[in-house]
Amino acid sequence: MLGSHQLQNAATATCAVLCLRNLGWRISDGSIRAGLEHTFLLGRSQILTSKETEALGLHGTTVLLDGAHTNESANALVKTIKMTFGKAPLALVVAMASDKDHVGFAREFLSGGELEVVLLTEADIAGGKSRTTSASLLRDCWIQASKELGIDIVHDGTTKSREVFNNLLVCSATKLENGTIFAAESSLMASLKATNQILRERTGNQSGIIVVTGSLHIVSMVLAALSG
Repeated sequence: MLGSHQLQNAATATCAVLCLRNLGWRISDGSIRAGLEHTFLLGRSQILTSKETEALGLHGTTVLLDGAHTNESANALVKTIKMTFGKAPLALVVAMASDKDHVGFAREFLSGGELEVVLLTEADIAGGKSRTTSASLLRDCWIQASKELGIDIVHDGTTKSREVFNNLLVCSATKLENGTIFAAESSLMASLKATNQILRERTGNQSGIIVVTGSLHIVSMVLAALSG
Protein backbone atom coordinates (compact mmCIF):
# COMPACT_ATOMS: atom_id res chain seq x y z
CA MET A 1 0.00 0.00 0.00
CA LEU A 2 1.34 3.37 -1.05
CA GLY A 3 2.02 6.38 1.15
CA SER A 4 4.02 7.20 4.27
CA HIS A 5 0.75 7.27 6.25
CA GLN A 6 0.37 3.57 5.49
CA LEU A 7 3.73 2.95 7.12
CA GLN A 8 2.32 4.57 10.26
CA ASN A 9 -0.78 2.40 9.99
CA ALA A 10 1.36 -0.71 9.58
CA ALA A 11 3.45 0.21 12.63
CA THR A 12 0.30 0.79 14.68
CA ALA A 13 -1.14 -2.56 13.62
CA THR A 14 2.13 -4.31 14.45
CA CYS A 15 2.22 -2.73 17.92
CA ALA A 16 -1.34 -3.88 18.53
CA VAL A 17 -0.42 -7.45 17.57
CA LEU A 18 2.63 -7.38 19.84
CA CYS A 19 0.43 -6.19 22.72
CA LEU A 20 -1.91 -9.12 22.09
CA ARG A 21 1.06 -11.49 22.06
CA ASN A 22 2.21 -10.11 25.41
CA LEU A 23 -1.27 -10.94 26.72
CA GLY A 24 -0.82 -14.56 25.75
CA TRP A 25 -2.04 -14.72 22.16
CA ARG A 26 0.03 -17.12 20.06
CA ILE A 27 1.10 -14.97 17.10
CA SER A 28 4.41 -15.73 15.39
CA ASP A 29 6.77 -13.23 13.76
CA GLY A 30 6.10 -15.06 10.49
CA SER A 31 2.37 -14.43 10.79
CA ILE A 32 2.94 -10.74 11.46
CA ARG A 33 5.26 -10.50 8.45
CA ALA A 34 2.80 -12.36 6.21
CA GLY A 35 -0.01 -10.07 7.31
CA LEU A 36 2.00 -6.97 6.46
CA GLU A 37 3.10 -8.36 3.11
CA HIS A 38 -0.39 -9.35 1.95
CA THR A 39 -2.53 -6.53 3.33
CA PHE A 40 -4.51 -4.76 0.61
CA LEU A 41 -7.25 -2.14 0.83
CA LEU A 42 -9.59 -1.59 -2.09
CA GLY A 43 -9.93 2.06 -2.95
CA ARG A 44 -6.94 3.24 -0.95
CA SER A 45 -4.16 4.31 -3.32
CA GLN A 46 -5.32 1.49 -5.58
CA ILE A 47 -3.71 1.52 -9.02
CA LEU A 48 -5.85 -0.16 -11.67
CA THR A 49 -4.29 -2.71 -13.98
CA SER A 50 -3.90 -1.90 -17.67
CA LYS A 51 -6.70 -4.35 -18.40
CA GLU A 52 -9.00 -2.50 -16.00
CA THR A 53 -8.18 0.93 -17.44
CA GLU A 54 -8.86 -0.38 -20.94
CA ALA A 55 -12.21 -1.75 -19.74
CA LEU A 56 -13.07 1.80 -18.68
CA GLY A 57 -12.03 3.13 -22.08
CA LEU A 58 -8.98 4.93 -20.66
CA HIS A 59 -6.27 3.48 -22.85
CA GLY A 60 -2.68 4.35 -22.01
CA THR A 61 -3.54 6.15 -18.79
CA THR A 62 -2.68 5.24 -15.21
CA VAL A 63 -5.73 5.37 -12.93
CA LEU A 64 -5.47 5.59 -9.16
CA LEU A 65 -8.50 5.16 -6.89
CA ASP A 66 -8.48 6.67 -3.41
CA GLY A 67 -11.45 7.34 -1.17
CA ALA A 68 -9.91 10.38 0.52
CA HIS A 69 -12.69 12.74 1.64
CA THR A 70 -11.17 14.92 4.38
CA ASN A 71 -8.53 17.63 4.28
CA GLU A 72 -6.08 15.37 6.12
CA SER A 73 -6.59 12.40 3.81
CA ALA A 74 -6.34 14.71 0.78
CA ASN A 75 -2.99 15.97 2.06
CA ALA A 76 -1.77 12.40 2.52
CA LEU A 77 -2.94 11.52 -1.00
CA VAL A 78 -1.13 14.50 -2.50
CA LYS A 79 2.10 13.34 -0.84
CA THR A 80 1.54 9.78 -2.05
CA ILE A 81 0.98 10.95 -5.63
CA LYS A 82 4.19 13.00 -5.56
CA MET A 83 6.16 10.11 -4.09
CA THR A 84 4.82 7.60 -6.61
CA PHE A 85 4.47 9.54 -9.86
CA GLY A 86 6.73 12.56 -9.48
CA LYS A 87 5.86 15.30 -11.97
CA ALA A 88 3.71 13.21 -14.31
CA PRO A 89 0.71 15.10 -15.80
CA LEU A 90 -2.12 14.82 -13.28
CA ALA A 91 -5.90 14.99 -13.52
CA LEU A 92 -8.62 14.50 -10.91
CA VAL A 93 -12.17 13.17 -11.04
CA VAL A 94 -13.92 14.18 -7.82
CA ALA A 95 -17.29 13.48 -6.21
CA MET A 96 -18.12 14.22 -2.57
CA ALA A 97 -20.86 13.99 0.04
CA SER A 98 -22.64 17.17 1.06
CA ASP A 99 -21.31 17.20 4.64
CA LYS A 100 -17.61 17.50 3.70
CA ASP A 101 -15.30 20.53 3.56
CA HIS A 102 -15.30 20.91 -0.22
CA VAL A 103 -13.22 24.09 -0.36
CA GLY A 104 -10.66 22.78 2.12
CA PHE A 105 -10.38 19.50 0.18
CA ALA A 106 -9.81 21.42 -3.06
CA ARG A 107 -7.25 23.66 -1.38
CA GLU A 108 -5.09 20.67 -0.41
CA PHE A 109 -4.80 19.50 -4.01
CA LEU A 110 -4.41 22.92 -5.57
CA SER A 111 -1.62 23.88 -3.17
CA GLY A 112 0.09 20.52 -3.64
CA GLY A 113 1.20 20.93 -7.24
CA GLU A 114 0.11 21.50 -10.83
CA LEU A 115 -3.10 19.91 -12.08
CA GLU A 116 -4.03 19.69 -15.75
CA VAL A 117 -7.76 19.15 -15.30
CA VAL A 118 -10.29 18.56 -12.53
CA LEU A 119 -13.65 17.03 -13.48
CA LEU A 120 -16.27 17.47 -10.77
CA THR A 121 -18.92 14.80 -10.89
CA GLU A 122 -21.53 13.08 -8.72
CA ALA A 123 -21.89 9.79 -6.84
CA ASP A 124 -24.83 8.37 -4.94
CA ILE A 125 -24.12 8.40 -1.21
CA ALA A 126 -25.39 5.40 0.74
CA GLY A 127 -27.57 4.41 -2.19
CA GLY A 128 -29.31 7.76 -2.63
CA LYS A 129 -28.86 11.35 -3.76
CA SER A 130 -29.93 13.20 -0.61
CA ARG A 131 -26.29 13.64 0.52
CA THR A 132 -24.80 13.98 -2.95
CA THR A 133 -23.07 17.27 -3.76
CA SER A 134 -23.95 18.51 -7.23
CA ALA A 135 -21.13 18.67 -9.75
CA SER A 136 -21.75 22.38 -10.33
CA LEU A 137 -21.54 23.19 -6.62
CA LEU A 138 -18.27 21.27 -6.35
CA ARG A 139 -16.91 23.21 -9.32
CA ASP A 140 -17.82 26.48 -7.61
CA CYS A 141 -15.99 25.35 -4.47
CA TRP A 142 -12.87 24.54 -6.47
CA ILE A 143 -13.09 27.93 -8.18
CA GLN A 144 -13.30 29.57 -4.75
CA ALA A 145 -10.27 27.64 -3.51
CA SER A 146 -8.26 28.58 -6.61
CA LYS A 147 -9.08 32.27 -6.10
CA GLU A 148 -7.98 32.08 -2.48
CA LEU A 149 -4.66 30.59 -3.58
CA GLY A 150 -4.19 32.88 -6.58
CA ILE A 151 -4.09 29.99 -9.07
CA ASP A 152 -4.96 30.53 -12.74
CA ILE A 153 -7.81 28.35 -13.93
CA VAL A 154 -10.20 27.89 -16.83
CA HIS A 155 -13.68 26.59 -16.04
CA ASP A 156 -16.64 25.51 -18.12
CA GLY A 157 -18.65 28.59 -17.27
CA THR A 158 -16.35 30.90 -19.23
CA THR A 159 -16.76 31.84 -22.87
CA LYS A 160 -13.31 30.59 -23.86
CA SER A 161 -13.85 27.09 -22.53
CA ARG A 162 -17.58 26.61 -23.20
CA GLU A 163 -16.92 25.12 -26.63
CA VAL A 164 -14.49 22.63 -25.14
CA PHE A 165 -16.99 21.23 -22.68
CA ASN A 166 -20.16 21.49 -24.74
CA ASN A 167 -21.20 17.86 -25.29
CA LEU A 168 -17.82 16.92 -23.80
CA LEU A 169 -15.98 17.82 -27.00
CA VAL A 170 -12.38 18.38 -25.98
CA CYS A 171 -10.65 18.78 -29.32
CA SER A 172 -9.85 22.41 -28.51
CA ALA A 173 -8.29 21.78 -25.09
CA THR A 174 -4.81 22.69 -26.23
CA LYS A 175 -6.05 26.08 -27.50
CA LEU A 176 -6.93 27.21 -23.99
CA GLU A 177 -4.46 29.37 -22.12
CA ASN A 178 -2.36 27.83 -19.39
CA GLY A 179 -4.16 26.98 -16.19
CA THR A 180 -5.99 24.10 -14.60
CA ILE A 181 -9.25 23.23 -16.33
CA PHE A 182 -12.33 22.80 -14.12
CA ALA A 183 -15.52 21.25 -15.46
CA ALA A 184 -18.74 19.87 -14.00
CA GLU A 185 -20.37 16.71 -15.39
CA SER A 186 -22.89 14.65 -13.43
CA SER A 187 -22.08 11.36 -15.19
CA LEU A 188 -19.07 9.56 -13.75
CA MET A 189 -18.27 7.57 -16.88
CA ALA A 190 -18.56 10.65 -19.09
CA SER A 191 -16.28 12.50 -16.65
CA LEU A 192 -13.64 9.78 -16.83
CA LYS A 193 -13.61 9.75 -20.62
CA ALA A 194 -13.57 13.55 -20.89
CA THR A 195 -10.76 13.79 -18.34
CA ASN A 196 -8.70 11.28 -20.28
CA GLN A 197 -9.26 13.10 -23.57
CA ILE A 198 -8.40 16.50 -22.13
CA LEU A 199 -5.33 15.15 -20.35
CA ARG A 200 -3.98 13.50 -23.49
CA GLU A 201 -4.78 16.55 -25.62
CA ARG A 202 -3.03 18.97 -23.28
CA THR A 203 0.06 16.78 -22.84
CA GLY A 204 0.53 15.68 -26.43
CA ASN A 205 -0.52 12.11 -25.65
CA GLN A 206 2.07 11.90 -22.91
CA SER A 207 1.19 9.26 -20.34
CA GLY A 208 -0.68 10.86 -17.46
CA ILE A 209 -2.35 10.01 -14.17
CA ILE A 210 -6.07 10.18 -13.40
CA VAL A 211 -6.94 10.11 -9.71
CA VAL A 212 -10.53 9.28 -8.76
CA THR A 213 -11.20 10.60 -5.26
CA GLY A 214 -13.42 12.57 -2.87
CA SER A 215 -15.46 9.67 -1.54
CA LEU A 216 -15.38 5.91 -1.16
CA HIS A 217 -18.71 5.97 -2.99
CA ILE A 218 -17.20 7.22 -6.26
CA VAL A 219 -14.46 4.61 -5.87
CA SER A 220 -17.07 1.88 -5.41
CA MET A 221 -18.87 3.07 -8.55
CA VAL A 222 -15.69 2.61 -10.59
CA LEU A 223 -15.09 -0.83 -9.09
CA ALA A 224 -18.71 -1.79 -9.72
CA ALA A 225 -18.35 -0.74 -13.36
CA LEU A 226 -15.34 -3.04 -13.66
CA SER A 227 -17.08 -6.01 -12.05
CA GLY A 228 -20.30 -5.46 -14.00
